[in-house]
Amino acid sequence: MTYTYCMTSNCALADICARYEDDAGKHLLTRTYADFSEELIRQPDHTATCPFFIDKDNAELKGAASR
Repeated sequence: MTYTYCMTSNCALADICARYEDDAGKHLLTRTYADFSEELIRQPDHTATCPFFIDKDNAELKGAASR
């Protein structure tokens, strides 16, 4: 399965999301990138959710991310 990685600079979930990539230049030719920050759903209590969120602990994505 192919994943689209997120390279947003304004996401509250970046630290815990497996899709987040802080250096897209390293993998630019082998990965697809998008900015999902417009998809963030911000709650009144200042939490955020994203329909594209994948927890970093997800073993399936870890294998794909190492390619």
